[in-house]
Amino acid sequence: MSDLTLTYQYIDATVLEDIEQMTHPINRNAIVKKYGRMLTKGEVSCFLSHRKIWQEVIAGGKLAVIFEDDALIDEDIKHFLDCLAMEPVAFDVVLLGHSKKDYRHKKMYHFLEPLKNGEPLGTYTLGRGFKTWPSGAVGYVITPAGAEKLLAASRTICCVLDDWPYYENKGVLVKEVRPLLVWEDFVNIASSLESDRQTPARKNFLFLARVVRGVMRNIKSRLGN
Repeated sequence: MSDLTLTYQYIDATVLEDIEQMTHPINRNAIVKKYGRMLTKGEVSCFLSHRKIWQEVIAGGKLAVIFEDDALIDEDIKHFLDCLAMEPVAFDVVLLGHSKKDYRHKKMYHFLEPLKNGEPLGTYTLGRGFKTWPSGAVGYVITPAGAEKLLAASRTICCVLDDWPYYENKGVLVKEVRPLLVWEDFVNIASSLESDRQTPARKNFLFLARVVRGVMRNIKSRLGN
């Protein structure tokens, strides 16, 4: 972070010993209905940690950038933030990265996941993906107004932290940047479990399907749809 000439501070994570002893309201029925399971202790701890940061963003009264401790930050992040500060862009949250995506294949990922209704911002593009999903909170820009909205939407926890479509339904204006500027350093700690669950033939088929889908999305993106 020092090499990027950014002012920063570390925030200690909230660590729950037992979900049952948590005082923050949580809607277990809604969560199980939505995801088919209850949140883990780690997921709830992560959620409470980010809520603590959102409160600090409001208190500070300024736009902030939040990175999780496993974030790999692109050296161009400072340039992007300068562009964001100079242009009148409407947003509450700008996602800088997606979780569990391999930075070694970022060119292919950007092709497979273009933005719709993209708006230029210097050499970058802001918009929203063709399909939105809980895509991680490894790195994002947030405004004080956005932090207030996220806190209001999570007075009772009803979702995983990074369920951005859920927050959008609550009035939070979420955008993404391309190219992505933050990647999760999961490569060094990745489990082979998911890979083992798929046969090579199935993995090849799914990749081909993603390429075809990526072509169609890029065509739509260029047409402004």
